[in-house]
Amino acid sequence: MFEENKQLCRRLYQEAWNKGKTDAVDEIVASNCRFHDAAFPSLGAGPKNYKQHILDCRKAFPDLRFTIDDVIAEGKEVVLHWTARGTHSGTFLGAEATQRTVTITGTSISRIERGKLTEIWVDWNVQTLLDQLGLGNGQAEANKNLVRRMVDEIWNHKKSRMIDQYIAADCRHMTPGGLLIGGKGFRKQYDTFLNAFPDCHVEINELCCEGDRVMMRYTATGTHDGELMGMSGTGKRVSVPGMALLRLKDGKVVEGHDLWDTLSLAQQVSATTLVSQTFAR
Repeated sequence: MFEENKQLCRRLYQEAWNKGKTDAVDEIVASNCRFHDAAFPSLGAGPKNYKQHILDCRKAFPDLRFTIDDVIAEGKEVVLHWTARGTHSGTFLGAEATQRTVTITGTSISRIERGKLTEIWVDWNVQTLLDQLGLGNGQAEANKNLVRRMVDEIWNHKKSRMIDQYIAADCRHMTPGGLLIGGKGFRKQYDTFLNAFPDCHVEINELCCEGDRVMMRYTATGTHDGELMGMSGTGKRVSVPGMALLRLKDGKVVEGHDLWDTLSLAQQVSATTLVSQTFAR
């Protein structure tokens, strides 16, 4: 039963939300199904209202796509943690089209009875959306929030698929390991460090913003369990400070200058040769 319920909820997002096949709603949603979403308090019950809600959202974000990150089922309820992406091409929550691409995460809880959804609760952060659209608490705060999300989702939650959502294709990012071009270059270095430190965690210690530039002071921690520049994992815990200066445009990083303490990293894993190898690349 649990697997059937999970598949029913997945189908709602895959067919109705992602493909716009709203006829599927009639098969999945009960006639008296109730919806709870703080952003849409007036959304009425039943399939007809829910189908119109989907069409309105897809009109505002024609390329809207949901990715299911996690699914948990217990009793009559299914919990989905999802990530939604889309380009703001139409009016949404009173905001005119900005043509910006946004990424939002959220959680949905669905109650299922007799093979249909009878109640749905949705929780997502409207402020995050407004920040990405440049309509939040001022541009400076929006820029800082974008950097916070980027670090948290890519590094701390290991969502590598979101790299292209935050890094522009022509981004030039200078690091101790060399110049990284676009998401592809970023991904190569990202994979190297994640292989060496699978439990890597980046804590932002300070954020400052002026204009389109954000300065970030951070501390990266992790366990050296994988190969790093020819050296096998040592199992040692490391803590490395660093700073990054990022320039943002249209909700993405277009230029970056990143500097972390390579000497401290080398000393903590007892491999001073890492320093020369790092700068020789």
